[in-house]
Parts: sequence; C-alpha cells; structure tokens
Amino acid sequence: MSSGVFGVVTGCDRQTHSGPVVVQEKPLASGPPFVLAVATGRAGITLAQRTPHDADLPRRDFYVLLSNVSKQPQTLWEDWNSWGYQAISFELTTADGKKHVVSKRQQAFTMNFPSTVVIEPGEHQVHVIHFDEWWEIHPPIPKTDEMSITLKAIYEVSPTPESAQYKVWTGRLESHDYKFQLRQW
Repeated sequence: MSSGVFGVVTGCDRQTHSGPVVVQEKPLASGPPFVLAVATGRAGITLAQRTPHDADLPRRDFYVLLSNVSKQPQTLWEDWNSWGYQAISFELTTADGKKHVVSKRQQAFTMNFPSTVVIEPGEHQVHVIHFDEWWEIHPPIPKTDEMSITLKAIYEVSPTPESAQYKVWTGRLESHDYKFQLRQW
C-alpha cells in the first residue's frame, strides 16, 4: 500500500455513499494516473425521458470527476466525438442484486474528428450527468417512482490507432460504489 497523500471531495452527503469519496494525490507506483469519483449534492438521481411538456419537473444532475493524480499531463478524448462519446458508463445495481449497465445511446456522427483535452497534474475533468433520452439501461429496470440503487461510474477508453497517434490515455477505471435513490419518469 502506498503512503500517498489523500483528500476528500466535499459536497456529498456521506450517508448516501458506501464510503467516503477519496481522491488520491499520488498514484500507486503501478496504478493509473486517474481517480474516478461521483459527486452529488442530493441523495437521489433521476432516469427520465424528458419532453418539452415536462421541462418543469426537477432534474437531479450529478457529476463524475476524473482527477489526474499523476505528475504528468494526461491526454483524453473530448466527449463530443466518437472516440470519447461512450467513455463514461455506469454499473447500476438494484436492491435485489441485479446489475444493469447505463451508457450513452449509439448515435451517428455526421461531423467527427479526433479531438483531445489535456488534464494537468492535480487537475480534474468534471462531467455533468443527467440520465435522459441520450442514455439507455441494459437490461431495462422496472419503472417505479423511487428505488434504492448502488451506482458505480466506469471510465473506459480502448486502444485504437488514433489513441496511439494522439497519445490518449487508454484503460479502465472504476469509482467506488455509491448508494442513491433513483427516481424515474
């Protein structure tokens, strides 16, 4: 185990998580250059197919934080292009133990080119997440007003000729498990 320095990401209610959100400031010698965490100011999130008629319904956004804990700048795909579009996904576990994958829906890219962003050491990339019509869940879960779930964020980028050419980080990261109330409409 490393004797690295740790910090806690605030803004989360610790009672809604299975443990504190810890950001490691020094990676393990052979560990990844990133730490992945989920943050929200609420105990719940929503899964909603929004339409113009329900724009007044409250949306419970949450955030995925990708923190560079290495001493080197790290290059990532931007999430608007086909290389980075599905890099973030989630494993959702219902109270009965069934696991589901939540990921962005496939889409056609009419304008697409490899573009990147550099995350400097000690800096973060923050993704605002709201499960709407652009997200899908497999296998589907039964519709209920509210249910207890455990959610884990996953950040995964597969090696491609473009990732080698642009020196983009590749690999798989998983966050801790977080307990939430999931609301659907």
